[in-house]
Amino acid sequence: MNRKQKVILSLLQEIDEICRRNKIEYYLSPRLTLCAVEGHPFPQNPMFGVVLMKTADMERFRLAVEDDPREKRALESMKSHRWFSGFYLRYTNTDTLCLNLDNTRDYAFPGIGVSIFPLRTPVGSAAADHRFSRDENAWTELCHINYAERNFKSRVNRMIMRMQCLITGRQGQAAHLYDKFIKLHQQTDADKYILKRRKQTTVFPAEIFAESRRVMLEGVELQVPAKTAEYLTVSYGKNYKDVKEPRYVTPIALVVSARVSYTQFWKEAGNFEKYCKERMKNARKLARSRRHKDYFNECWDYVEFCGERMNMGVAYEKQKDYIKNLYKNEDYMTLEKVFRPYFKMMQKSLQKNELFAEDEEIFDIYIDVLEKTGKTVQRGKIGTLI
Repeated sequence: MNRKQKVILSLLQEIDEICRRNKIEYYLSPRLTLCAVEGHPFPQNPMFGVVLMKTADMERFRLAVEDDPREKRALESMKSHRWFSGFYLRYTNTDTLCLNLDNTRDYAFPGIGVSIFPLRTPVGSAAADHRFSRDENAWTELCHINYAERNFKSRVNRMIMRMQCLITGRQGQAAHLYDKFIKLHQQTDADKYILKRRKQTTVFPAEIFAESRRVMLEGVELQVPAKTAEYLTVSYGKNYKDVKEPRYVTPIALVVSARVSYTQFWKEAGNFEKYCKERMKNARKLARSRRHKDYFNECWDYVEFCGERMNMGVAYEKQKDYIKNLYKNEDYMTLEKVFRPYFKMMQKSLQKNELFAEDEEIFDIYIDVLEKTGKTVQRGKIGTLI
């Protein structure tokens, strides 16, 4: 094992000690559980140091560490850091460095750490679940503006969240959301637990976490669900034994070191707070430029569509006498073939709530052909716009 892996393993061991002393249940993440039970090598990715706890246990763990803090250790959450972006905890070795230069404000103590993710229970009320999901998404998008949704609804939700931050203070709002999260997601009679990450949601039957057992991971005894096979099957599928550790390459934006603390790093690199402000300013500029780019692309696509529609109108204008002659002779089979490109263009136009009617006379013939050939669906859509 390299130095970074040893730091993560030592943090896992400390979490285990704290949990046993305070009778708190926890479980290694599916990835670490797979390493333990199948003998796979310890993950190279420093972000793979993850354990799971039920929400009530996670809060008990936070309070236990707060009551008995350890030297060169920090436990971060939305209760302690106003830029913390998620509803989880991070137990960190502050004498190390693990900093994503693109997301500088994620952690106040950017060292190598272990993330403690909550096993959520479903919220009793559908309305309360909807409201909280809206607030959770708005908070996450405020912390990571580059990943924010650009639709109108998301913008309104972010604006409401900003107003709440102005009223209560950003730290006050973060702590309020965290307390609300803990209260909503700890139903005692739940039949399932939900593990929610930024890009993935996994649902586990509650019986998987009814009991736990001890396993060895790189010579250290840690805890996993007793129903390990079911746990890994839900996470990776029936062929979980064949899952291979992905090849890891340190991202360009990630600076990691088990030899240097982040405070030493910034003594040489410059002022950390100043760097954070500059990165946030650049992130906002980038988000605005992306929105402008999306709008420009949308406008350009529409211009191309209008040009395509105009060219097709000119092509049918040249066939106008031929089409009128077929219509006069009631040759609807031939007319249907002639109007096939027209039909497709009309479909595209209807998707934009527009009509393809460059020539009124051809358009009237086309509508009659639709009725005669039984294409009532498109005829009905056209009727709503006429």
